[in-house]
Amino acid sequence: MLRLRASVTYSGVFVDLDGTVWRGRDPIPGAADAVRALRERGVPLVFVTNNTGVRRDTFHARLESLGISPDAGEVVTAAWATAEYLAEYRPNASVHVMGQDVVADELTAAGLTVSETGQADVVVVGYDERVSMDRLTGALRAFGPGTDFVATNRDSTTPHEDGPMPGAGAFVAAVEEMTGHDPLVVGKPSTRMADVAADILGVPLDECLMVGDNLHTDVLMGDRAGIDTALVLTGVSDRADVETTDITPTHVLDSIADLPSLF
Repeated sequence: MLRLRASVTYSGVFVDLDGTVWRGRDPIPGAADAVRALRERGVPLVFVTNNTGVRRDTFHARLESLGISPDAGEVVTAAWATAEYLAEYRPNASVHVMGQDVVADELTAAGLTVSETGQADVVVVGYDERVSMDRLTGALRAFGPGTDFVATNRDSTTPHEDGPMPGAGAFVAAVEEMTGHDPLVVGKPSTRMADVAADILGVPLDECLMVGDNLHTDVLMGDRAGIDTALVLTGVSDRADVETTDITPTHVLDSIADLPSLF
């Protein structure tokens, strides 16, 4: 059963990308018009994604190619948020990365030391398209007494135009099983991403709306953060999933094209 509200005013909107604005390389019809309509109504946006393989400036360029202005909203990626988190709480740490090059680049840009061999203060794991026995062994051997385990995110799958692909959760689970360590998760559904997004917009978190295609990341983050959510049916989760889980979106929309109807 959906939580419906007759009249809602949101001070800001968090918008997922993969499965919400586009699916793989295919744009979701009406996405640019929906973003433009919210901007015209003075509603600020921030794009929030667990994707760790693409740089934020590349995301901005891709949004622009779809007709979404570069000033439509900042992009928060799980890679950047992970680097910002460690720069604040472990600024002098050596970090071993099992993930995409973008993760290591973001960590380096944040002033952290990325270590490729030997034990490290922190092991960061995310989606890794180059996963191999050597890379798994390197991650395993990076753990020592006191090493922290941080996951960029735990997505089970990621949407693609040809069908779902394994997500970061598959790689995180492998390291978790090898080491017996539980990771601290930075990306959705962790509320850390919601806090970062609200800070960027400069609005109270409880006045924001989270829009995404995944009940177990986008909507669950919103629930944990205590904010309203809108599930779009263009990605991972469908109406049947809504009926069979205890994660309840405030709104269910066919696609992001319907988002302006909530305002």
